[in-house]
Amino acid sequence: MYTNRHTRANRRKRSLATPCLMAASLLALNGCIGWRGAQMLGSHAASREMATGSSSPLCRAFAPTPRMRGLLNRIRDCNDGADKFREGRTFIVDGHPVGVVLPIAAKELARFPKVFTVSPTAVELAPDLGTSPEARSAAVGDVLQTLRKAGVPMLKGWRDEAWPVKTSFDAPESFVVERASAPIFGIRAYGCHLNGLTGSSGKLDEDCLWVARRSKTKATYPGKLDHLVAGGLGNNEKPSDNIVRECYEEASIPAEISEKARPAGLISYIQQDESEWGLKRDVIFCYDLDLPKGFKPIANDGEVESFDLWDIEKVINSLASDSKEWKPNVALVIIDMLIRRGYLTPEESGYVELVGSLRQ
Repeated sequence: MYTNRHTRANRRKRSLATPCLMAASLLALNGCIGWRGAQMLGSHAASREMATGSSSPLCRAFAPTPRMRGLLNRIRDCNDGADKFREGRTFIVDGHPVGVVLPIAAKELARFPKVFTVSPTAVELAPDLGTSPEARSAAVGDVLQTLRKAGVPMLKGWRDEAWPVKTSFDAPESFVVERASAPIFGIRAYGCHLNGLTGSSGKLDEDCLWVARRSKTKATYPGKLDHLVAGGLGNNEKPSDNIVRECYEEASIPAEISEKARPAGLISYIQQDESEWGLKRDVIFCYDLDLPKGFKPIANDGEVESFDLWDIEKVINSLASDSKEWKPNVALVIIDMLIRRGYLTPEESGYVELVGSLRQ
């Protein structure tokens, strides 16, 4: 029986930077000092503040506004795997790094030497498996089924969905794994999120965003606030096709509307899986869809409990608060949209760090 040593809340508490460290990071992002110098300066200022009980000049001069600090904390919460990433072992396939395996997972994979070669620094797919994606997928799948039966917590969310393992987005697949197992190998996983918007006035109290409430029966983040439409990118699926499919399945949006969704870049992050067995190294393709004011989405596949239309000001205030209601990666995609559409501006202290933090 496998158990967690720490709660996600404790990890989040450890990952939150002090205002002094945020301020020092701003200096580095602006090219004033190097990153090592920023870390030393921020730590020194934070220590001085704790010792004296008064705010340091660094914090007063460069600290983000409370609203920006709240948004930055959302991004840091979704990047709580950065330290663990450095502790992990490189996952190697055909001599190329494709992921990162944490020590707890590497120890279990070492039990299957015919499939994985485990060393102190790396986990390598056994060369004896050959180069056939089908043969590799079958061998790795048998290992994962064994770990699932043994009670590895990450695999409780088994979905029977194939997730490609490859060196880059455009590269051919080396093999596929069960979607729930992707964090065990720390591979890049890809998905699409859609901002469903109404209004284009640029005013916070007039323009709106559709917000979904996830079903309480979902294996991950049940009952949390989510995008109007979001989904993982399946094997050999194009992002534009994914958006059209998910729009219909999740919100009953017909193709003649969803095909108007516009690609708007991407965000990425490194998040420790809730089970603490792996890392989510996700890349999310961001889409915007301007919907007519009279349109109302309808839940279609049982994954969404309800849809609500929030004005942008309410969205920002909720994200900037310490509310636990949001699915973590959703916050990043919304923050990216708020920046692109000018709802957040460079005049607010913390803007530069916020923009730089969205791509890890």
